[in-house]
Amino acid sequence: MAKGFGSSRQGHLGYVLLLLPEAKAYAADFSLGEDDEEFIGITNSLEDAQVWKKKGKARQAVVKYLDFLIEQLEDNSQVELSIRKLTRLSNGKLKDEPDEDLIFELTKKPPS
Repeated sequence: MAKGFGSSRQGHLGYVLLLLPEAKAYAADFSLGEDDEEFIGITNSLEDAQVWKKKGKARQAVVKYLDFLIEQLEDNSQVELSIRKLTRLSNGKLKDEPDEDLIFELTKKPPS
């Protein structure tokens, strides 16, 4: 068998967004809907998470989840989002580890 065929790539794969650390909810791999509209999803499976090659691209993608984050702020005064490094171990399993935490805080509630 030729080198690279049938073997999974090891090492650093990129970055993922952990949107809800307490629920292990990641930004899902993007797909297009019926109207060619980008679908912004959430998954609890690391295998189905969207992977960005560069950390800067993962940071830019946070804006796509602003509606979700604002929704979370309605119930909490603070919401944490984590940009995490994604690696594949020698046994083929995926592992994510913290790289940068972003904290969004509601400082003033709008009048009802």
